[in-house]
Amino acid sequence: MTKTQKALREAREAKSKNRQRMAEIGLMAEADATDEIRSEQETLEAAIPDLERRERAAQVAVDAEEDEQRAAADDAAKAGADPETRERLELRGKVKIGRFLEAALETRAVDGAEAEYMAALKMPLTGRVQGGTSFPLELLAPEIRHEERATTDAETVTTPRRWLDRLFAGTAAANVGITMESVPAGVASYPVTTAGASAAQRQRVTDSAADAAWTIGVTEAKPKRNAVRAVFTIEDAARIPGLEDALNRDLRMALTEGVDRAIFVGDAGATGTDADITGLQTAGITEVTLTQANKIKGPETLAAFGGMVDGISAMSLGDLRVVTAIGAWRLWLSTIINSAADNMTLAAFLREAGLSWTARGEIEDATANGDFGAFVGLGRGIEGAGVAAVWESGELIRDPYSKAATGEVAITLCYLWDFVLPRTGNFRRLKFVT
Repeated sequence: MTKTQKALREAREAKSKNRQRMAEIGLMAEADATDEIRSEQETLEAAIPDLERRERAAQVAVDAEEDEQRAAADDAAKAGADPETRERLELRGKVKIGRFLEAALETRAVDGAEAEYMAALKMPLTGRVQGGTSFPLELLAPEIRHEERATTDAETVTTPRRWLDRLFAGTAAANVGITMESVPAGVASYPVTTAGASAAQRQRVTDSAADAAWTIGVTEAKPKRNAVRAVFTIEDAARIPGLEDALNRDLRMALTEGVDRAIFVGDAGATGTDADITGLQTAGITEVTLTQANKIKGPETLAAFGGMVDGISAMSLGDLRVVTAIGAWRLWLSTIINSAADNMTLAAFLREAGLSWTARGEIEDATANGDFGAFVGLGRGIEGAGVAAVWESGELIRDPYSKAATGEVAITLCYLWDFVLPRTGNFRRLKFVT
């Protein structure tokens, strides 16, 4: 918690105590209202303007701090954006996720700048179910905030110094060239030209080239629901400071990591098949194989990647956007390809040739027969060739009612998305075989 946030909390607590005491005095019988109590009441009433000024000043400071943090991230985007995008980014600078959370708690729609921002994104203000509050998923970029609180009475109060959040695998879909795209309500359609004319030289006064056959393909993305959920008790919330905030952070990070992982390995865990995601492991893209004997050899491994350069989607190794599994990354880093000469590792050999890559966890940990070593995006024309379409209106539902009898509160975060490959020719995968 920052100093400005702490000041705001203290100002609100002071104001709340003032109002509570005034309410207690107001409920007293006239006979019990001594001169001392009347004097206290006058003091409390006189303090109200000052308390309100303190709260407003603290809120302004917190807002300014949050605005400064967002401004640094927004400036770069605004510099190259079109007028409509710049206007939306400026409006985004006024939006605070806390107001969406307040609306969710009070089961109402947001208003003010948040409502204007939702309108700019053409999103509904209310969720699909009663008690649900719509919000833009871009506000849920993974963010970890550590709180530090002083212990005021070491003998009776125990408060955590720092909350260590769960660690997730780093997201890597963008590294391989997948376009993350927000789409409006409805089925998202992605047309692509798959065949067309070829140039032909013609002699003077001869007929022009023959009519070309052309082919247009359309790939559709349909909303598929993914959800994360956590349940805690009111006793746990009272016993563990910061529990609900920690669970909210965990849900956001689990959601982000889950969609990224499904892009690589797919997800067929849905009841039925309508919500299944076909990942790069099983999608109909070109598969390059590397034998167990050749996977530890420099020239053969380099040739596998070199064969992906087709002169169209990739014109050099620099056009290959490679994400490896941890198994392949460890193998290439630890394999010496010629100990008698220079002790160069296979990884150093590949980098020396001009290949670069990043590693993504939870794909494959080994390099046995049938394991995947890498996924590759061919960089020329890759924008839109692979799309993770997200229906922008996600839902955050805080439900303290369904299990109120047992003192349990459920938090559900859900979103609608789909993964499609309008042009499979921009992607390859590397597989280890016998």
